[in-house]
Amino acid sequence: MKNDIQIRNALSTDYPGVSTLLDQLHELHVQARPDIYKPLHPRLGEKEYADWLASDQRYLYVAEYVEGGKIVGFSSAQLSIIQDHSLFTDRRMLYIHELVVDSTHQGHGTGKRLMQTMLDLGRELQADHLELTVSTFNSHAQAFYEQMGLRVRSSRMEYPL
Repeated sequence: MKNDIQIRNALSTDYPGVSTLLDQLHELHVQARPDIYKPLHPRLGEKEYADWLASDQRYLYVAEYVEGGKIVGFSSAQLSIIQDHSLFTDRRMLYIHELVVDSTHQGHGTGKRLMQTMLDLGRELQADHLELTVSTFNSHAQAFYEQMGLRVRSSRMEYPL
């Protein structure tokens, strides 16, 4: 199946497929933490998606079947440049906002290919680090990222009052 999928830059016409994927991802969050996440359908509006595409600071990719064009994966990232900060050292960090593969298509290497695209992009942009946030309830994603070589840098903790 790996060879049937291509990774390419996202286009405006990809909105329906990207929206469906982000709905799946958001629903996972809503189910796990309804105290934090509101049900939204769609999670991503067409205008917001168009704004992402128009931004020269956001990098968007889709994984699609070569035949038929079905979108089965999506990733987006943004380069942050930290310079002359009083607390932090200068660095270039590529932050992954989303990386999602259709729930019915996971386990076929698409996530690895999207992640490799992000790593390649980071190198191309001369980033020092690639970072992302993953919720603790999403153990499947945590295991995937660790398999890809990412390591936990910090943890965010909470105490419900």
